Amino acid sequence: MTMMPVSDLVARRRALDPARSFIVQAPAGSGKTELLIQRYLCLLAYVEHPEEIIAVTFTRKAAGEMRERVLEALDQARTGKAPATEHEKLTLDLAVAALARDAACGWQIAGNPSRLRIQTIDSLCAALTRQMPLLSRFGAQPESVEDASALYLEAARATIELVESNDAVAHDVGLLLAHLDNDVARVETLLVGMLARRDQWLRRVYGEERVSLEAALKRLCREVLQHARGLFPSGLHEELLALAEYATANLAAVEGNTYLFVFKELFLILEYDEENAAAWRRIAELVLTKDGAWRKQVNVNNGFPAGKTKPEKELAKHWKDRALALIATMEPNNELRAALHDLRALPPPAYSDAQWEALGAIMRLLPRAVAQLKVVFQSHGQVDFAEVAHGALLALGEPDAPTDLALALDYRIRHLLIDEFQDTSISQYELAAKLTAGWMPDDGRTLFAVGDPMQSIYRFREAEVGQFLRARRAGIGSVRMEPISLSANFRSQAGIVDWVNATFAHVMPARESIATGAVTYTASTATRPALASLAVNVHPFFDGDQAAEAAAVVKIVTDARRDDPAGRIAILVRTRGHLSDIVPRLREAGLNFRAIDIEPLGHRPVVQDLLALTRALSHPADRLAWLAL
Repeated sequence: MTMMPVSDLVARRRALDPARSFIVQAPAGSGKTELLIQRYLCLLAYVEHPEEIIAVTFTRKAAGEMRERVLEALDQARTGKAPATEHEKLTLDLAVAALARDAACGWQIAGNPSRLRIQTIDSLCAALTRQMPLLSRFGAQPESVEDASALYLEAARATIELVESNDAVAHDVGLLLAHLDNDVARVETLLVGMLARRDQWLRRVYGEERVSLEAALKRLCREVLQHARGLFPSGLHEELLALAEYATANLAAVEGNTYLFVFKELFLILEYDEENAAAWRRIAELVLTKDGAWRKQVNVNNGFPAGKTKPEKELAKHWKDRALALIATMEPNNELRAALHDLRALPPPAYSDAQWEALGAIMRLLPRAVAQLKVVFQSHGQVDFAEVAHGALLALGEPDAPTDLALALDYRIRHLLIDEFQDTSISQYELAAKLTAGWMPDDGRTLFAVGDPMQSIYRFREAEVGQFLRARRAGIGSVRMEPISLSANFRSQAGIVDWVNATFAHVMPARESIATGAVTYTASTATRPALASLAVNVHPFFDGDQAAEAAAVVKIVTDARRDDPAGRIAILVRTRGHLSDIVPRLREAGLNFRAIDIEPLGHRPVVQDLLALTRALSHPADRLAWLAL
């Protein structure tokens, strides 16, 4: 297949400047791993020791793949492999320069590949805590677990049990239980959720006052209102206000309500208060259904009565037609629809005394829950990733009071490369800031972050997409990074790339927001020409009929196999549960398949038989195992 020109070639070359720091937005299929490898090889040609470069990613698989490809490039350069493409030629040229540096400095990387510091961000944090066990407050290194929900639940239950103690926090536990109608299970669930996200709030829970929290609440609500107001077409202001006043007057007459607010200066109001919010909620009710869709009809429930006499009916029809015409004009604006729907959920701008009493109890209780979690961690010898990252931060100290470890790392680390930067948590973001705290502009040390905020996947690990946007705008700590956006897609043919561009431009937000993590869509450019067949077919199922969906999947696979018996077909699902209907239908149709990470090994009959045999041989009195055999 003839490749098309690479649209972002100049940007890719600029990203290899070893003296400058960059943050690269690299969409799916844009070759970000290859760019990271090229950057790593480029830096190897300039450093005194290979350990001065640290490359971190999120999974062991990604770290292993990156290490393997760096070593493979060095080996190919050593054997004089002829490059097949211009892109491969650049990688080999960089590897040749790295080999020359290796020979000149006597590194012997081929015999000592461990000198390449390519590791997961969790292993980096664990390494830091091992070097400073007292400061990190870990002592012996615990086991890191992916899913710590059972540990959170144990800590939550231990916290609730304090209600029967003489501890001062017992009163706060009682207040929280009373606030939630003594629903212990609900309190457990809430505490578990908060402990899982403590990375986001723990630094802010101490010393917060009612005034500051209410100011933050009012500021957030005001931003939502201003966002909705900014989305509304200015030419429709007067018509909207006229319709809102008409509908409100009718509702007041029908329901006997007294509306204290007026609409005529609504679009000039900057502050957030109950009167202003109520006016906007009235507008949202006017144009949207309960589920947040644009209204197709308006009636007396929305403030548009039918009328009894002929003049009243004519007047009513006039107002209804105006309302539906206004809604039709706004209908293409999905972002406005979503913003108006969000307005309905805005909280009051201030806490009631009862709410503040409950919130104060929660704020005093949460640090105790964290303390209980630390006890649980110690008793089990296990921690979650947030705890490891927090330990690493403690081991590094503060910018104005760095530990010996931080000072030593400041001397040793000259180049930091971070893969999948959109998946960093708040603590991991702070870790990068502390590792680069002493860096100065143009001192030869660089930070290189690569990621794609459009495809963040680690929300369950407290990842914050807004960190990527913040770093791109303001840098990390004292390090400012030049933003680069890649657009070339090397993976998919042009038909798929064009369909994705057209579809997701409407799905994703029109404006990015650091606070909410909203990310706009960035279009890709194909490097592979379009194929003759239709690139994407959509077979929608809106009613949750999994049996019908499974039947459609089998038909699609059968037809594809008939047209191309040697072709390879992949079925991707969101979770294993979605295969509960598909897999049996595939078997019924006699279609052979290979399920990867789908069917647990322990569920296979041959494995269960082997386990029963092992138990029987290791413990002859295990009657159940013998019966199974």
